[in-house]
Amino acid sequence: MKKILFPLLAFVSFSSLMGQPEMEKVVYLSHLYVKSDINGKKALLAFDTGSPYTCVDSTYVADSNLQYTRIGRASMGGSGNAQEKVRIIIGELTYTFADKKYTSKVSPIIQLKPILGDQADGILGIDNMGDKVIAIDYEREQMGLWDQLGDVSGYTSIPIRYENNRIYVPLSVTVGEGEVIEGKGLIDLGSGGSIEFTSMVAQQYNLKSVTPQLPYSYAVGGIGGESSGCYIRVKSASVGDYTLNDIVISFSNNTGGALSDREYICIVGNDFWDRFDMMIDLSGKRLYLRPNAKFGAPFESPVRGFSYTDRSRTLGCWVVNGLYEDSNAEKAGLRKGDRITALNGRNVKEITLEERKTLFDGMKEVSLTVWRDNGETEIAFPFDEPKL
Repeated sequence: MKKILFPLLAFVSFSSLMGQPEMEKVVYLSHLYVKSDINGKKALLAFDTGSPYTCVDSTYVADSNLQYTRIGRASMGGSGNAQEKVRIIIGELTYTFADKKYTSKVSPIIQLKPILGDQADGILGIDNMGDKVIAIDYEREQMGLWDQLGDVSGYTSIPIRYENNRIYVPLSVTVGEGEVIEGKGLIDLGSGGSIEFTSMVAQQYNLKSVTPQLPYSYAVGGIGGESSGCYIRVKSASVGDYTLNDIVISFSNNTGGALSDREYICIVGNDFWDRFDMMIDLSGKRLYLRPNAKFGAPFESPVRGFSYTDRSRTLGCWVVNGLYEDSNAEKAGLRKGDRITALNGRNVKEITLEERKTLFDGMKEVSLTVWRDNGETEIAFPFDEPKL
């Protein structure tokens, strides 16, 4: 099998300023990817505080010839709309992070690459982190898993609830003048979005009446399959002493899964938290935040019109996973499931993970070579004007 190379990524230890404990170099591309190994097999894991368990991708399990004998079966849900039947490896997987080893009590085997892409070999959950401090520096792309709290100078302390491997934080969102939604948000670093309200909250507060809006749908929105919802812009969101203004958020239409009827009002993902340096003290049940250079950056309206999953290593293409309703991409005939083999004449297999961070910056239009129904076609369109 052809190996994928990340020549720009050096996974080494760093010491932060002010005498903080060591942090590890990670990759930040909507999700935080950490270098690990599982039973001695190298792996790149997506860090996910929304996942109680460490999971392994089914393709990774097969390609790495991972050995195990104790298997169970269960139904598992996520941000998709349904439950999935999965196999579970019981107590036989030991993984590493920051030179420490952990054994996962249960490790679901999931089809992760169709959700996140070929770079993801698994999910690093928080089942072994209950007595740790999770430290994240989004700007420097560093993450630490510490035994004790570091220097909190300049940080604001916020109480959190940590129960059943879930982390909740008090949150207040002002939708419009005088319309405020308050409650506990799930800190979900497995989400690349900002704030996404559950469908129950969207119904309760009639968020479908907010205009303008941008509906979307995903063929694979997460574990559990398809997902749909709508982007809107709200006045502000506050956590602790901090308020972020003029935010693009979303709400879910799902009737099942993590974004349906839940005890929390929303999930809060990386596009919100990456405006802070953060430390999550799980045993002390405190969240420490300090604004970084991105704190005042505007929340942009989505204009590309589609989303894709990078399957260039396993399928030789990018797979169109999501479309925005009435976008130029949809009008030009792009479909979910289309396989993109070239972008603006360049083979997508040549585009590295590091390049994808800024690939579309400043791009006004795109030409896609698409494989569909055993044939190749060209689809070109300008990106949308901001709608939110």
